[in-house]
Amino acid sequence: MTTVATAAGTVRGGPDDGTIAFRGVPYAAPARRFAPPEPPVPWDGVREARAFGPPAPQRPGRMAWVPGLEIDPESGRENCLTLNVWTPGTAGRRPVLVFLHGGAFVFGSGAQPMYRGTPLARDHDLVVVTLNYRLGVLGFACDDEIPANLGLRDQVAALEWVRANIAAFGGDPDRITLAGHSAGGMSVLALMGAPSARGLFQRAAVMSGLPYGFATGTRARAFTAAFRRALGRAQPRSAPLKAVLAAEGEAARTLPPVEGVLPVAPVVDGAFLPRHPMDAVRSGAVPPLPLLVTTTAEEMRLFAAIDPATLSAAGARTELVMARPADELARWHAAHGGEVRRVRFEHRSPYAHAGVRLGAAHLVDVPFHLGTLHDRRLAPLTGTGPDVAALGAETAAAFADFCHGRETVPCRTRSASRSSDRATSAPI
Repeated sequence: MTTVATAAGTVRGGPDDGTIAFRGVPYAAPARRFAPPEPPVPWDGVREARAFGPPAPQRPGRMAWVPGLEIDPESGRENCLTLNVWTPGTAGRRPVLVFLHGGAFVFGSGAQPMYRGTPLARDHDLVVVTLNYRLGVLGFACDDEIPANLGLRDQVAALEWVRANIAAFGGDPDRITLAGHSAGGMSVLALMGAPSARGLFQRAAVMSGLPYGFATGTRARAFTAAFRRALGRAQPRSAPLKAVLAAEGEAARTLPPVEGVLPVAPVVDGAFLPRHPMDAVRSGAVPPLPLLVTTTAEEMRLFAAIDPATLSAAGARTELVMARPADELARWHAAHGGEVRRVRFEHRSPYAHAGVRLGAAHLVDVPFHLGTLHDRRLAPLTGTGPDVAALGAETAAAFADFCHGRETVPCRTRSASRSSDRATSAPI
């Protein structure tokens, strides 16, 4: 077992397949409902950090059937603000990857198997951090009594913890890559333009985010008002958690989803997010950080597997909602001096749900970038065989190269499908 002293107290982690893992480490105090995160409460003695913390409260997820995203929504707790660290060793100073999970801002955790940090830490000499942040109405309600973007504020608190403590885990606080997929990718884009996150990371990766999927203040307030109506006479801060989640679900059914996908979303509130993140990028108001932008070739097939009636529109929706906005993000950031790499992932998953084969759908690329495709639980999603293994090795190495600052090394990400074996990555 290995102990590390953090600013709040000492934690004890343990071995994990060639790395040392510290799980369930508090980066903030137990969350107070509808209040900003606060610093972690100090403790005496040694705190065991060998089990993941509980996920954020959430309703059953629409994507819980995806291999590698298994989660028990009944295990959610409001005391969820913990993170996990995987490191090759506590000596030295390695680049750090902080990875934000996806899940449409209503589902997921940093402990899902798809996001395990072991492969990148063991095979590519990175310190990897995953974390939980508040979801749904508890993380993204907004009105005169509830501060906006509490889920994003949680992420900033986690980044502040990383900056203050990661050196003790063998990480370099001056070489932090903030990456995220889907809702996590949108969070990265938001924090690139958030004044409170300035200086907390030096590189960024926006992976299959919805660049235009941010809520207006009007929409966020309408959702919060619908939530209050659904809750009835109960008070939002004291109502039972089950009632809060049920009211969240009712509110989500009364409003069209943001960008046709998101029940809730970060809000451009004029304070935490002074302007729409894409406007900030277009105008050069964000730091010119090295940026990786990724999408898959058939993003919306995942959502067609949830609602097969949308399958015929999946190709057009992929271009409209994901691919073209990602191209704009990459082009605008490069125009203001940022080094940009744009990746289009084409490997087609053999997995099917509700009669829809996923193909090169949303999130199929994540196990390849993070190196977790060797987890047998993910094999139905990624496929198997030497071509898939070779693609996994290339993709994880290229992603690690970006985190190390070796973006000049050619990234030869390719499809493992025999029908397509062409380069899909290039610097902008």
